This record gives sequence, C-alpha cells and structure tokens, in this order.
Amino acid sequence: PNLPSVIRTNADLLNLPFAGGVVGIGNPAQPPPYNIDKAKINRRARWFVQDTWKATNSFTLNYGLAWNFESTLVNNDLSKPALLAPLYGRDLSPTRNNYNNYSPSLGMAWNIDKSKKTVIRAGGGVYWETELLWRRLQERSFIGPVGNGRIQFPHTGFVNPFQGIIDVAAGGRPVAVGAPLPANTLTTMTLGQFLQVINQQGPVVSAALAPTNLNDLSVRNIQRFKAGSQLYPLDYPVQRSYQMSVGIQRELPWNMVLSADLVRRVFVNTLLGELDYNRFNRRINGVQTPVIPRCANAAQVNDPNANCSSGSITFWTPAGRNVYNAALVKLDKRFSNRFLFTASYAFTFSSGYNGIVNLDQLNASWGPQGARHILNVSGIVDLPLGFQIGFISSGSNRGPLMPSVAGVDLDGDGTTTEPIQGLPSFNCINRGCGKSELAAAVARWNQTYAGKQDSRGQNIPQLSLPSNYEFGDSFSSQDIRLTKTFTWRDRYKLSIFGEMFNVFNTANLSGYNFTINNALFGQPTQRATQVFGSGGPRALQVGGRVSF
Repeated sequence: PNLPSVIRTNADLLNLPFAGGVVGIGNPAQPPPYNIDKAKINRRARWFVQDTWKATNSFTLNYGLAWNFESTLVNNDLSKPALLAPLYGRDLSPTRNNYNNYSPSLGMAWNIDKSKKTVIRAGGGVYWETELLWRRLQERSFIGPVGNGRIQFPHTGFVNPFQGIIDVAAGGRPVAVGAPLPANTLTTMTLGQFLQVINQQGPVVSAALAPTNLNDLSVRNIQRFKAGSQLYPLDYPVQRSYQMSVGIQRELPWNMVLSADLVRRVFVNTLLGELDYNRFNRRINGVQTPVIPRCANAAQVNDPNANCSSGSITFWTPAGRNVYNAALVKLDKRFSNRFLFTASYAFTFSSGYNGIVNLDQLNASWGPQGARHILNVSGIVDLPLGFQIGFISSGSNRGPLMPSVAGVDLDGDGTTTEPIQGLPSFNCINRGCGKSELAAAVARWNQTYAGKQDSRGQNIPQLSLPSNYEFGDSFSSQDIRLTKTFTWRDRYKLSIFGEMFNVFNTANLSGYNFTINNALFGQPTQRATQVFGSGGPRALQVGGRVSF
C-alpha cells in the first residue's frame, strides 16, 4: 500500500518492498582466523611419465600417465557439527581430499599410403580440473568456531517486530509479531522497516557471534543462527573430462590439406552451483517443510543446541555432466602464390544440464546445448605495391532453449520458475520443436493449471503468446583488414592498416526473454556489443605497427 509511484528521494526508495537478502556480520578477513596457517596454503603436486614409440616408419604411438594432488582444495581440517547430519550424513568427518586424480592418455598416428600424404590419427585421455580456492573460505566461517570470520546472515534469521505486515504471496496472511521473516516471498515490509530490524536485532546477532575461543569447536557459527551457504559435502570430486577423437588428414595439390575429425568430450562432476540441501522453501501439502525443521522463534534460533533451521543451507554440488559430440572438417591452404586461407565447419551435438529447474530431479533440465552449425572462413592475400588484405567470416545458427513460467512452483520443490509443461523434451525449441509445439503446450497449461493454486497457495497465471516473437537469432560477422607496408633498408618496416568489423552491419540480436508470462517474451532487447570482431555494430579502426 505504500509503494511509491515515482522515485524522487531516498525516502521513496526506503518505501519500496523488501524482498529478502543477507547481512554481513563478523570479521571479513580471509582466510578466517581458525587454523589460518593451514587454510592459507595450497600445495599442488603433479607427477607424470610419457613416451613415444615409433613402431614402424608409418606408425607412431604416444602414451602417458599423470597423477596430481592438491592439499587444501577443501576444508579437510574442519568436521561438520551434528546440526548438519540430516543433510551431510552420519559421518561428520571433514570433506575428503581427492587422491585418485589419475590421467592416462593414449594416441596414435598412422601413414596409410606410400606417398605419406594420408594420415589417420586418434587419441584419448582423462583430464582433471582444479578448484577455485575462494569457494572454501565461506564454509570456514560457518562451520568454524563462534566468531570465526564473516557470516552471510539471512533475513529469515530476524523476527518481525511490526504490526500489520502482510505476506502477499500467502494470500494476504499477516506475519505475526515475533515470527521469523518469511522466505522467498513478497511482504508489505519496506526496505526502511528492514533497516530498522537490522539496527534493532543486528547487534544481538553480532554479540552472539562474537569470538570467545577460536580454538573451541564445541559450538560453531552455524549453530548460532541455523543457516549457511557454500558448504562442502563429504565427497567432493573435482571436475574431469574424458576426451577422445579420431580423424583423417589428406595432403592435396596446391599446398592444401583437408582434415576430418570425430570428437567426443564428456565432462563429469561439473559444478551445478550452490544447492539448498535443507530445502528451506520446500512445500509438502502446501506447508513449508525444510529437512531441518524451521525454528519456531528467536529463542530457538539463539539456542546452539536446538536442531532447527532459520534459512537455506547450501552446498557446492559437483553433480553435473555435459557431453560434446562433433564432426569437424577443415581445409587449410598454406601460404603460396601470395595467399592462404582456412575454412572450417563443425556439426555439433552437445547435451548437458541447463540450470536447476527441479531440486527433486537434478537431471530434469538435461537437454541439447549450443549451436548445431558453426562455420568459419579466414584468409590473407598479398597484393602488389606492398598491400595486403585479410578477412574473417564467421557464423552459427540459433541454439536450443526452453520457455518457462515465472512465479510458479508446481511441485513444491522450492524453485519458482517452471519450464512450460507439454513440450516433448527439455530445450527442444530450435531442436525439433517450434512455435506450433509451444502454442499447444500453452493451451494445455491454460487448460490444466491456469486459475488454480500452486504449492505455495499462489494463483497460477493464464498464459498467452504475443503475435510476433522469435526464438533467438543466428550469428554472422564479416571482418576485413587492409594493410600497406613500407620497408626501409630491409630491416625497418612500417605497416599502416585499416579494419572494418561486421562489414554488412548484421544486427546479431540478443537479450531475448523466454519467460512466457513476461511482456517481452521472444523480443530482442539488445544486439551483440562491439569489442572489435565480436559481431557488434559495424565499426572501423586504423592503426600502425613498426617492426625492426
């Protein structure tokens, strides 16, 4: 009711509704003080053996084996408190180090004809990624002793001190005075009122998290306010990939080489991000039902022995998998007769996870990814009088996508953006599905769901498609350079060049919104930006180079 129609002053901003957030509390130094000498050092070791065996003049075999280890990718000096047992498991020992990072590789090259102009090649190997070291720092604050580092304290850890605050998403139900602030919803509490809450209750939280004995692990920070983020599960394998290829290369007349390859890359343990293992916003029969029951009042939140939660408890989750398959064809013309060029084409089929759409089924978003067709042509031609012209032409088709509906939680898993129901598969738009399939899915939605209530008790909207919309845009850019070179005494050269990017000024539209109940559905809001060569608006630049 106090929503300002025009924003002119700070007071207007403070009257905007508060939608949720976190408050930083504690010492921001990183790493946090507990066991800092161990936490600030990561030792990385890598051992390998490799060899090449030339079995015959036409056949060569390459093989090798590597092993790598890092000492402090995870917090292996900090066990988990009993509060986390429902999420972490009965074994509360520290997250385990990874000792099995073996990387075998095998490759071969075989000249199959007497002219030595045709080569078959193949290879494969296992490759390991490392881990960003900053990811483990937040966990040290949460599961370290009281006062160890800075905590991202969620708004759900505060209680409502005001009369008349309404939970809009719950159909206008009042938020009781003294009740925890609701999560993942819109209320009539304003930003100004929330700042008052911070000023009143923040010092109490800060006092409860003030350091006492930074070597005492009997009570942890997370037990003091019952929420957390960026924790690690017991087993946390780093990302790895299995990469394989087989191909043939043939030397052609006129200094040209033609090659064709089949490529397969499988990426496993890719990071899905932070997932709420506590399922704080989960609804069962319309009732908020986190794994660790929600704290009933502030007294429970402040009781370190109370087994309750005040917000989400997220863990880094390396459960992703992506597969890249492609047929690659490339024609190379070596520099001769004053010119060279390269033309390459890729026909790809990539699949993987496309975001978290259902916390109960992490593979629900599995589907195609990326452009199917990618073409690149480039070349250089030497002209008379010291001139040279070069060009690059690149293009790709539209990638797959999945339209969604915002503000709806059909299954109660806690996510509030639902993929449209009724399409044959996830991300099938531009991959076998089109406007007719989407129109049929919207009609089924309106017949099955519209006008009813979702798991949170909110009304499910009626959907309609605009008269004109598109499923993204293809990419195309042609770039050229003209160079004039001046030579003095054979050692000194001055090159003056001019470049034009996106010669045909192709729009390469972007910024599409694919949320069906958004007024901008299927409408471009941007075009590719210009960073010289990226396909943005036509641009020109001149430059020079001195070499000696």
